[in-house]
Amino acid sequence: MFKCIAEGFKKHHLKNIVVKDERVLSFYNLDTAKKCVVFWVAGDVPVSSVNKVREALAKHMDVCLLAFIRQPKLNTEQIQDAIYLDSSAISYKGGFRDPRVQEILNRKEGLLIDLSLKPDVWGDYIVKSAKASCKIGYGTGHDIDFDGVRDIDDFMERLFKLLTKINTY
Repeated sequence: MFKCIAEGFKKHHLKNIVVKDERVLSFYNLDTAKKCVVFWVAGDVPVSSVNKVREALAKHMDVCLLAFIRQPKLNTEQIQDAIYLDSSAISYKGGFRDPRVQEILNRKEGLLIDLSLKPDVWGDYIVKSAKASCKIGYGTGHDIDFDGVRDIDDFMERLFKLLTKINTY
């Protein structure tokens, strides 16, 4: 019971933390993007969809997979080389206990693609903490937002259309 209360306080605290945005906004096309972090909330996005996104992007750039597990005790399907973290991996002050996660989020070059479908305090905090020069996702809070996305195929079609037409600056 106390753990649940402490978790609620931490969640409320993280929701109100202001993250310093020390990044330079840059848009990349498929020819210039070298690295990409694909983020999703496990359970909201099927593993098959994440693999589809990864395969499409891997033809053009290095892809790193990062996922947040909302309920770690549930046995969900996982991708072998993806990095999974749960609420215990985020400190009350907002730091990440796993140095690999911190290293991935501190990358200033490349793209961060957020596949999260529903708003989530934990997922939003992770995306907000990323220093990637361009954040792409559904809804709001990214540098590039796609509204009215029906499914992952629609998202990928819009993403690749944008990345092939965009001029790098």
